[in-house]
Amino acid sequence: MFKILVPVDLTESAYKACNFALTFANQAPEATVVILHCYQDYLEEPTGEGMISESNVTSEIITDHVLRRNQTDAQEKLDELYQSLKAMNKNPYLHLERVFMYGMPEDLVPEEVQRFKPDLLVMATKGESNLARTFFGTISTNIAQDVNVPLLTVPETYEGTTIKRVLYATDFDKEDAQTLEAIQQLLLPFSPVIECVHVAEEPTRSDNKKLEELRSKLQQTAQTNISYTLLDGDDVSDALQKFVSEQAIDMVALTSRSRTLLGSLLNPSLTKRLMLESQVPLLIFHASDKE
Repeated sequence: MFKILVPVDLTESAYKACNFALTFANQAPEATVVILHCYQDYLEEPTGEGMISESNVTSEIITDHVLRRNQTDAQEKLDELYQSLKAMNKNPYLHLERVFMYGMPEDLVPEEVQRFKPDLLVMATKGESNLARTFFGTISTNIAQDVNVPLLTVPETYEGTTIKRVLYATDFDKEDAQTLEAIQQLLLPFSPVIECVHVAEEPTRSDNKKLEELRSKLQQTAQTNISYTLLDGDDVSDALQKFVSEQAIDMVALTSRSRTLLGSLLNPSLTKRLMLESQVPLLIFHASDKE
């Protein structure tokens, strides 16, 4: 059974992440999708009709009232999301579940990954204003570091679920062949073309040789069409984004090994630029060798 975990914050972007998760799940013979919301107590000022006067009740009662209201609202929103997805689902072999947990997502999501052991983790990402507390802030950066399952991030502005062309960015790590095989296995139901791309300021004969070596490793076992390209560019993010736009790429895939391209992209400036400018989902694979 193919298992997908989708942490959600119950905003509009949660629906897009869930829809993408269902797209993957519907390609499997049997699948389970778990929608997880991590609830944190917070206070809002009571406003409008029904506002409780502090002259009549203690501040503790007011606090308890507001927290209970917030909790109830969150649970209702999760139920609404669940029922909406359940109504959309026409696949009898797809099992949809919802989980409401108390605590910080950076703590609970890795724990749920350990318990549920998903084959794919799907998360929504937002724009620059929310970056510090989404993918590159404490929450998702910690999650990305603490989990060892494929992680798919879906931009808030992304509208599609088509996966026909995938860019895999390589920095010629020794794990590239293994990672590409894993990507092919995950995306096989979509039969995508994979564009294996290396960016260099001035591509050399050594770069060409390494790209040919990678091609040789994969040509006997390739399960889908793979193209290999050297891109000339002094800015990795700009070069990749230009390629994504010009080649109508539906998804960018990277490997999380620290010595590879993702290792460099995860420094705050390049990673932030890539994700802010990208309009397509990002699939992060984790290399098996964690030297």
